[in-house]
Amino acid sequence: MKNLLFILLLIPFFALHTAWAQTPSNDTLINRYKEYLFRTNDAEQDIDSFIKRLDPSGKWPDINYADSSLADWKITIHLRRVRTLSFAWANPKSSHYQDPVIRKMIDIALDHWLQIRYQSKNWWHNEIGVPQLMRDIIVLLRQDLDSLRLQQALAVMGQLRVHEDYVGGNLIWCADLGLHYGALIDDENLLNKCRQLILKEIEIGTGEGIQPDYSFHQHGKRLQMFQYGKAYLWESMRIAWELRDTHLAFPEEKIQILMDMVIEGWQWMARGIHTVPGTMDRSSSRKGELRSADMRLLLPFMKELQPQNTAITTMEAMQNGQGTLVGYRYYPYSDFAVFHRPGFSFFLKTVSTRTLPTESINSENLKGKLLNSGDTYLIRNGEEYFDLLPAWDWTALPGLTTFKEADHVSRRPFVGGVSDNIDGFSVMDYVLQDKTEKQEFSARKFWASHGDVVVCLIGDMKSKGISGLLYTSLDQNRLQSEVTVNSIENVLTPGTHSLDDVRWIHHSGFAYIPLKPTVFTIHLKKVESNWTSINAAGIAERVEESVFLPQMLHNMIGEDSAGYVLAPAASPKQTAKLASNPSWTVLRNEEACQAVEFKGGILMAAFYSPGELNFGKKQAIQVDQPCLILIKGGVLYASDPTQEGKEVNVTVGGKKFKIRLPLDGTTTQLPLK
Repeated sequence: MKNLLFILLLIPFFALHTAWAQTPSNDTLINRYKEYLFRTNDAEQDIDSFIKRLDPSGKWPDINYADSSLADWKITIHLRRVRTLSFAWANPKSSHYQDPVIRKMIDIALDHWLQIRYQSKNWWHNEIGVPQLMRDIIVLLRQDLDSLRLQQALAVMGQLRVHEDYVGGNLIWCADLGLHYGALIDDENLLNKCRQLILKEIEIGTGEGIQPDYSFHQHGKRLQMFQYGKAYLWESMRIAWELRDTHLAFPEEKIQILMDMVIEGWQWMARGIHTVPGTMDRSSSRKGELRSADMRLLLPFMKELQPQNTAITTMEAMQNGQGTLVGYRYYPYSDFAVFHRPGFSFFLKTVSTRTLPTESINSENLKGKLLNSGDTYLIRNGEEYFDLLPAWDWTALPGLTTFKEADHVSRRPFVGGVSDNIDGFSVMDYVLQDKTEKQEFSARKFWASHGDVVVCLIGDMKSKGISGLLYTSLDQNRLQSEVTVNSIENVLTPGTHSLDDVRWIHHSGFAYIPLKPTVFTIHLKKVESNWTSINAAGIAERVEESVFLPQMLHNMIGEDSAGYVLAPAASPKQTAKLASNPSWTVLRNEEACQAVEFKGGILMAAFYSPGELNFGKKQAIQVDQPCLILIKGGVLYASDPTQEGKEVNVTVGGKKFKIRLPLDGTTTQLPLK
């Protein structure tokens, strides 16, 4: 680490005399943080087991005090329990308020930590995680700590470090701790430095942090909205609330950046409180993480910051299951697309030469090497993927066309999307390879979303050195209903089914329709696993799930294209009707062009090279550069998936247009009439 701004290791004894004689603004900050803790935690928590099992030395027998896990360091469970006991003792609404028995247990358990001062092999726990827990304990107990315990507790909190080269969530975590530490010891210089660091970090840019499209990056060009982005946003918003109406209040433009990140980024990357692995990278291997989009505890504080902001109230209703967003968003800085409809949501995470593949560090994401490589997700009720990942077949991620030995995605520049914010499509020049790179599959991939339909095309399919099966997993979610194939009477039994001429599949409110009758393997199976199989710090207890995995098999002899349609369908009967009366027409699915036309004259076309396409009633479009084109309602929408800012000459219906495509892959538009 370089550019060390300040290091807090030992607490001078004189600080104890100023800690409780704080200036009014500092006292306001600490009191508001205490109020935040009370408002965001249940006043009645089950603490009886904590009290009964605590031994005279201040340890709990079920905690592994020798644990050396890098991610979920088990020893911090000790401090979490001290925090829970402190909350129960300090909260006037708690039935344990000021209970002397509880207080005795707190002192015994707290003293154990203060005497041992456990240290992790992972800097994060020592400098962020442990100081955060100790801060909460200090704030909750405040003036009821004797001087020695206070000195020792502040010393533990003082393990925090803040470096100028920290960014994103890590910077906010550390500066947040420094801010409160400064308030506790009445160090105005420290408090102001930390506030300035936070304000400096709340900006829109192309480095780590908030991107111009309101996605969020950390650890390089990786989408981390609901991992580091969650810490960044949540803590920054809370701090803004704590400092409101004081001389340290955040400028309104900084608060607005945070609000825009929520409204334009966060809420679009989830369906209510439910999200998908592509929004958070490696943390999807942690139990419970696919509901990290839940902001219901923070939204009341946001409303107090901006009472006039009706978008917050609307979002709060949606997070409580009342309504949903409707529309299409493509995030070109993160290669991410989402399509929200009243009855379902479709999510897509691709990767290009401009973004980074998934990461596996701290023994997390142990099997996810193909995440963020064109995987797709359908959410209707939020149970589809939640806590299902230990039971996944990680060689068959939903949406991927792959083979068993596939090891990594080979990134290409032609990846992008175009949209009118209601409908849209995304593309990916798609290449998977094995470890040796002697086996390879490549294709053009295209996902078009309109109405209640997503058309998925796989064109220009090529394989090299692959001896085994090549397959596309249309989904891999929790088995929630009967699975029906081709006719309403044909309900599959549990097991693995090899089927020829599959025309449609219905499962749990969704239709899966191949573009032509195709060979499928459909797995309806119970899977036993545990969280440690995908995250070394996970829970070792057994996970048993029933999984629905429909796989379309590809015969590379004479077949160079394929495709399928995803759509909501209340019943097998509705699925059959949709399959027999499609609202889409595939115009092209090949190396040079992929194109779909929907009823109403809506055209979505990806040109991988200059070319011409016939569509509609004797209409034609011609382009002289690779580009993405959407024509709808007399308006042409276009983007450059290579993000080179090309100038494209387009001819539609005999009329010629010159379009300068945005350099960042966003959509531009022009009227055709």
